[in-house]
Amino acid sequence: GLWFGVGFLSFALLFFRLSFDLSYMSKLGAGPGMYPRWLAGFAVIVALVYIWQSVRSQVFRVGEHFPSRKELINVGSVFLACLVFLLLLNHVGFIVAGSALMFIMFVRHYRVWQAVLLSLGISLACYILFKVCFSVPLP
Repeated sequence: GLWFGVGFLSFALLFFRLSFDLSYMSKLGAGPGMYPRWLAGFAVIVALVYIWQSVRSQVFRVGEHFPSRKELINVGSVFLACLVFLLLLNHVGFIVAGSALMFIMFVRHYRVWQAVLLSLGISLACYILFKVCFSVPLP
């Protein structure tokens, strides 16, 4: 609850700040900045109340809510796979980068040859589907 409240508060504060870029009043009355400013202001108040209630009613202990080693490895492998995909995509193309992404995801759960076949097959199927069927340009 607390971290969601902090994230929502930062989101609301960002939009409250951005609402000042629009004029509050116009010649005809309310300007384009009136509604966003009031909405973001109410969102800030709601976020502060939510944070206050979360702190008062929920005691947060890191050991109880922090993921175990296995879950951390899963999150790390997803992050690594996405990073490898982004770094490779413009240099080697969609099929190789997509295969590398899926191989990193599959290699811990399947045998190596199965992970290679699955990652290549899925990458080729996605490439054919989007490039040929939908005519979407892929790198």
